[in-house]
Amino acid sequence: MRTAILINRVISASEISEISSMTSGAEPPEIFTTSRIDYPFSATQLNEDSEAKKNINYQVMGRILEFGDLQIQDKTLSEHLTFNGLSLWHYHKFRIYFQLRNLAYENNLLKKLSEQYDSILCYGLGSDNDNLNGSAYKIKYKHGAKDYKTKKRPLTPIIRYVFYLLIRFLIGIVNSLKPKKYSHLLLDRASRQPCLNIETLQTEQENYNLTYIFAKADKNFLIVDEAEQPKFSEGQDFKLNRQMFLHHRKHINRLPGEFILLVGLLNPFLINNFRSTDKAIRRILSFINSAGLNAEQKWILNRIKQHHSATRLYVFKNLAWQRFLKGKSIQTISSIDENSPAVRSILDAAKKMNIHTIGIQHGSIHELHPAYRFTSNDILNNVICDTTIVWGDYWFELLKNTCHYPDHKLLIAGQPRTDIIPVLSGRKFDLIKMLDLPDKKIVVFASQLQQDPLLRERAAFDVFQAVTNLPDVHLIVKLHPSEAGDPEYYHNIARSAGCMNYSVTSSQDLYQLLSASDIVITCFSTVGAESVYFEKPLIILDHLHQDIQGYIRQKVAFMADNSESLKEIIVYILNGTLIFNKHAYQEFIHKNSFRIDGKTSERILDIIRCSSQFGRNNLT
Repeated sequence: MRTAILINRVISASEISEISSMTSGAEPPEIFTTSRIDYPFSATQLNEDSEAKKNINYQVMGRILEFGDLQIQDKTLSEHLTFNGLSLWHYHKFRIYFQLRNLAYENNLLKKLSEQYDSILCYGLGSDNDNLNGSAYKIKYKHGAKDYKTKKRPLTPIIRYVFYLLIRFLIGIVNSLKPKKYSHLLLDRASRQPCLNIETLQTEQENYNLTYIFAKADKNFLIVDEAEQPKFSEGQDFKLNRQMFLHHRKHINRLPGEFILLVGLLNPFLINNFRSTDKAIRRILSFINSAGLNAEQKWILNRIKQHHSATRLYVFKNLAWQRFLKGKSIQTISSIDENSPAVRSILDAAKKMNIHTIGIQHGSIHELHPAYRFTSNDILNNVICDTTIVWGDYWFELLKNTCHYPDHKLLIAGQPRTDIIPVLSGRKFDLIKMLDLPDKKIVVFASQLQQDPLLRERAAFDVFQAVTNLPDVHLIVKLHPSEAGDPEYYHNIARSAGCMNYSVTSSQDLYQLLSASDIVITCFSTVGAESVYFEKPLIILDHLHQDIQGYIRQKVAFMADNSESLKEIIVYILNGTLIFNKHAYQEFIHKNSFRIDGKTSERILDIIRCSSQFGRNNLT
């Protein structure tokens, strides 16, 4: 009887010991792993075919979109899951897409192994109920308990967070008593990142995408800011800092978002409404479950049920904001990341109060981005913002043709972060001195917290390996904000690649690094476009040959698909054999960011002020 073991996740020390003991038996199993981690037993590296992964990406996206449009009696499933203007399916669609996609990757591997082996033990993402490939009878899953479940939760972060809420509540009371009227509201809930002050060029912890809009907003704007709620159940820490309570821009009107939620908790009518909505959601989920769904559709529905605690939070936040907005003179609410649940719950409340909602593009959009993929039914059901401000023609056409956004709901203004570029122009050597960088060629790798952990690890390993034997190169890994607390992840991979000529940073301004760099590497990040703005040679590390952002297609990047090709391109760029296409760069800038003239933030603020005149504008 031939047995295989598949390791498709991080395994614990006890699981390593467990697998090691199996290898000493009379009929040891063959072991396969998708990770580059070294184990004390022999394991065959198993890399899934790039074309297979690419096909799975598109197939899963198609089925996710079909799920929302699934007709059940006289309504679509998405319509059944809409309560008080809150479309529950669109709150969970993003993460369910990635959960289903990663499970599909795993199931595809298991399907192949099941053709060669009589039984398979899988240390993976799925469970005995998650196997959707028809060969479950051969497969047994092993589930690893997460460390935080076995440890006592530390009280210190919880005490800090309670203190934070108390102070923010008191600040909210003081601010709400001020006799001021606002016409426009800007949401500020992004993680703080180092940004250059456009006037002083000093680094400040700010909202990376909106900082220059905030700087130019007048007293007719109110900014509501809030910190992301920590997940103490997962062992997350919470640290206090001065900016949570005092902002360096004193002229800006601000209100803590936590104040709005805490006031809602004190309202008995809101609590009763919340409870009745919660009961209605549970009833409709039960009804849908009995509607003859297929195996995958039931799996998706079960994921929605599993995320019910998050659903309750979104519902409560929506109701609290409805209460806050009622009777106020606010005309517009604007935000980046407008399709994320934390922001969508606020914007849906605004729609309920007949307030104009505006989404501001904050990153690259592509046809596999679940937050921006909508169907015709979704558009009819008004699930998108009343207006979406995009950077350029490319994004306008993508949202219109691929994501079904109507013309009249899209406006072009440019990318607000680029307002600093004219200020930085021609100051490369000053910036290098400010950054205290070594006297070497600077290669910047903009990391991403990819939803496929295997590709994330593979990309980092390939980058470190590519520069390991290039002594005249210094690699800077610029951490994505969601990775800022985990630099050790990259240090571990660098050690395994034998790389020493590198540094990892989350404390330096990205545009400062781009301006000082000689080469930029990324997988499909917005940073790729931003490197073009600075006329820097761009390399896209694209293992699946998907060209998700179209950088290769638009001739503004060189493509690598492994460490060898990456190293070769780096060497050729540095010795002058490869030169970027300046004409293609200029065309790219015009299509993707409209205009880099230091006035994008002003254009966006003008659009917000003139919200009654929305329609596509030329902004010439």
